[in-house]
Amino acid sequence: MSTADLIYEKAKALPGTLQTEALHYVDFLLSRQGAKSEDEDWARFSASQLEKQYAPADAIYDTD
Repeated sequence: MSTADLIYEKAKALPGTLQTEALHYVDFLLSRQGAKSEDEDWARFSASQLEKQYAPADAIYDTD
């Protein structure tokens, strides 16, 4: 039995109000996952913009 099936079976045993609360929690987890993906997208975008603006020769410090 998959994890999703186990969650479904256990959620069926809950009273309606707790089922609603569980659903809200699942929605919260999904929104957090989406936010993480969006944060990663913005980080990649920011890095690409910096790469366009600065060349390695522009570094003000030595890498030695």
